[in-house]
Amino acid sequence: MTERMKKVLDYVEAHRDEYIELLRELCRQPSLAGTGEGIPEMIQLVQDKMRHYGIEPTLIPTDGNPVIYAEIKGESGLTYGCYDHYDVQPVDPIELWDSDPFAAEIRDGVIYARGVADNKDGLATRLCAIDAWLKTYGKLPCNMKLIFEGEEEIGSPNLAPFAKAHPDLIQCDGFVWEGGEKEKDGPCEVTMGVKGLLYVHMKVKTATGDAHSMYAAIAPNPAWRLVQALASMKDVDGNITIDGFYDDIIPPSEEDLKYLEGDPFDPEATRAYLGVEKLIGGETKRELLESLYFKPTCNICGITSGFQGDGSKTVLPSEASVKIDFRLVPGMDPRKTFDRVRAHLDKHGFTDVELIWDSGEPAFRSDLSKPFTKAIVNAMEKLYDRPVALKVSSGGTSPMHTFCHQTNIPAGMFGASSATANIHAPNEHLACDAFIEMIRINCAVMEELSQY
Repeated sequence: MTERMKKVLDYVEAHRDEYIELLRELCRQPSLAGTGEGIPEMIQLVQDKMRHYGIEPTLIPTDGNPVIYAEIKGESGLTYGCYDHYDVQPVDPIELWDSDPFAAEIRDGVIYARGVADNKDGLATRLCAIDAWLKTYGKLPCNMKLIFEGEEEIGSPNLAPFAKAHPDLIQCDGFVWEGGEKEKDGPCEVTMGVKGLLYVHMKVKTATGDAHSMYAAIAPNPAWRLVQALASMKDVDGNITIDGFYDDIIPPSEEDLKYLEGDPFDPEATRAYLGVEKLIGGETKRELLESLYFKPTCNICGITSGFQGDGSKTVLPSEASVKIDFRLVPGMDPRKTFDRVRAHLDKHGFTDVELIWDSGEPAFRSDLSKPFTKAIVNAMEKLYDRPVALKVSSGGTSPMHTFCHQTNIPAGMFGASSATANIHAPNEHLACDAFIEMIRINCAVMEELSQY
């Protein structure tokens, strides 16, 4: 480690409490894109914090929540783009939280809050890393662009129009993307791609209103209709039976597959965390990873129909609905997949099932030979003096494709959160030590990028 880098990291450690309090303050402010709750206040808070740390933000309007943008000139080297979002998932079911999801309580060195690990930690990390460099040396080692959006948790509907309207703002040598894991005592993980996503609603309406269940003998039940439609889409072995669903998939290359060998994924720990008796998709670690990263899914997110309260109510429902997400892999187009789902329903006699588009995003994989990727890996290996676990894809989705596919800008996810952080679930959490590590990692990457 260089003396220059050591001084910056010493500053981070000296201001540890201040930086942790910044993250807690961001988490105490609700910011739900789905309902709009707290969004204006969050926008103002983020801008205020940016200015506090010497960063001048620009608010760029969209047809939805605005993008908060900033650009900081550094000494030299590559331009480091940072994509994060200031919106969060809903907190339901609230009764399963052990503390107020917007209180940001610290228990045993761990912060519990909605958004603490997805993705207000990433947003705060960038501000803290910039502050540490500016306070220590008065300037950054490399150029930086900050792009904070407010609709990621509802599918980023206005991100593509923003990127199209402002190509100069998104141009950089590579993006650090929201997310990133480093399990305790494990290697740094660098993920250079994501799966795509198609999110849809399916609805069936068979009557003008609910009725007494005695009429089930002579009137159709929308819940049964919906269940039968769903059953036609997947067989008992987990294969998706929609015609043409797998046709356009670009299989992983041998180069892609080789990175599975060093993946720190632990099947038994994952099984225990999920609370399931057995993982599906493979018997070995290698087979499970191939499913997680390289195979598409058809997942039922939730089904609603009829009476679901305490006690009993003999009712024949009039409506039923389901929400489904399809995780897509390279080669699969969300719109084309949507059309194939519609064609499948029609072919099997479910023309009465309404199919509604919610959102879609293609998969994306970075070019691992780019200098940006090499700089990230080098920075982490210097910081921790051990090899990095490099992954070509995540099992999840983020709008990398929107920013990166036209100019083939690489994007990577790296940090120090955990796969067991309960993102999108009750009791989302992040260890204080992990957050400080995230700041250290970003500082190191900034230094390394200045050398290219």
